[in-house]
Amino acid sequence: MLTPPAGLDVGGPRSGRYRTGGDTPPWPESPHLSYADLAVAVIDEVETPRHHRTRVSVSD
Repeated sequence: MLTPPAGLDVGGPRSGRYRTGGDTPPWPESPHLSYADLAVAVIDEVETPRHHRTRVSVSD
């Protein structure tokens, strides 16, 4: 299950990077992410699964 940060930026540009962590955000000092980068993180996990039956937090 991918968990986005609380600060999702609807109109934010795609930066082309994101970081993943476990149950807690990977870097709490930057709890935001654009929808475009979240979409890339989801597709990357679907195409190349690295986490099975676990929670994965995503941030920039």
